[in-house]
Amino acid sequence: MVSRCLSNRDSAAAVHDFHLSIDVPSYCNVDDEFLDEIVEECVLYAINHDVQSVRVHTNRSLTLPVAFISCKTLRELDLRQSFLVSVLGRLSLPNLKTLYLKTELCFQGNDNEMEPFSSLPELEKLTLIGSFAYGLVIKAPKLRVLEITSRSVLKEIYTPLLTSLRYESNLAWECANVSLPMLEHVYLDIHESRPWYNYRHHIHFVKMLRQFESATTVSLTLDTLRVPFANVLEYNGGPFEQTPPPPFPNMKCLKVIEGRHGIRKVFEGVLNYLMGTLYCEVEFPHAVIVVEQIFDIDNYEEYGESDSNYSDND
Repeated sequence: MVSRCLSNRDSAAAVHDFHLSIDVPSYCNVDDEFLDEIVEECVLYAINHDVQSVRVHTNRSLTLPVAFISCKTLRELDLRQSFLVSVLGRLSLPNLKTLYLKTELCFQGNDNEMEPFSSLPELEKLTLIGSFAYGLVIKAPKLRVLEITSRSVLKEIYTPLLTSLRYESNLAWECANVSLPMLEHVYLDIHESRPWYNYRHHIHFVKMLRQFESATTVSLTLDTLRVPFANVLEYNGGPFEQTPPPPFPNMKCLKVIEGRHGIRKVFEGVLNYLMGTLYCEVEFPHAVIVVEQIFDIDNYEEYGESDSNYSDND
């Protein structure tokens, strides 16, 4: 059926965008090899017709054809997969500029700690959603936008031209080697739902903030400002003013963003720690108040609270 459909198309016409969506109901017993054959036939057809943008969305595991992972015309790749995507070798896409991965990649015959993006010399935007190999290394010399929504452990990030970073996870990353000299915009959502980090998590959170020191615009969710920062205060044994200098010395604008737990309060000490003596613009969402009290672990009632004494801070 796929071959018949493709044969009806003008074979001389190029394929600019190719979108393949496979949604197999759970009650259907479909062989994975059969699906791989369909994917390979479709993708190879697109490659042979100078495809520039490919989107593959499926709820089954699949294996990417060898010819696909070295396509010279591809500029945009979007993989959204409920299960594993197997790659038969290293990604080597010389003109790829945008890569969106909402899946788990498995590089067959290679170490899972390989550098999967080092052979993408033109990559400018990378989005990672889901779980990836332990010790993931991100090396991309032209990357400008990096978005991570993941619980994966990052080993190294080398992106000398990166200007925008978005990081969403339940915990701070544990990445020791980070090079972000051109970073301007940071968005952080550390949404751990428990009121208490252990000491290791606290250390990683503080180190992570220091790695973004060049940022000029910093966006932090209310969840990030509440639990992680409150624990920085607790572990330092006193007010934020006793801790080291502000983590964002070049910050010009601080944006407080709505979180996912319904928090509507911000500690005054947290803001003082973030801004120090810096002169910067501060933006708050509607109905958020700044409070003076210190985080009290024994009376933690932050999530789902209904405080009627809210006010605007614009």
